[in-house]
Amino acid sequence: MDLNSPETDTNIVTQQEQELPKLYSKRLILSFSILFSTIFAAALLISNLRRLEKQAAAAWVLLFAVGYIVATAIVMTALNLSPSLNVIANVIGAAILNEFFWNKYLGSEIEYEKKSWIKPTLISVGIALVVFSLLFMGA
Repeated sequence: MDLNSPETDTNIVTQQEQELPKLYSKRLILSFSILFSTIFAAALLISNLRRLEKQAAAAWVLLFAVGYIVATAIVMTALNLSPSLNVIANVIGAAILNEFFWNKYLGSEIEYEKKSWIKPTLISVGIALVVFSLLFMGA
């Protein structure tokens, strides 16, 4: 019996034969954090985690993102820092999301198919427009 024959490999499925999960990329998470906010980037990572049925990990990411946004606002207000420094805070938030949470819960070497950025971008722009219009109407 030849162990290398195709008949002996019927139960082995290679990664290429499996359907890769569709996930938002680390680059998109970074982009959303810079353009919108760390909470928007966290929503993408949470979507990835839920797709892979990692509900507990998704809860930790949500907890981190909310805590990070609140802590950033408190520090920036207490130190009377320029709102333009918020971009730096968002980059740091994205780095934590990608380098800690992604690597811990998804793995740095995970193979996946990139999910389209169009739908989350349209949703995020819509939310941002509503928030900005409410801010300007109230001013």
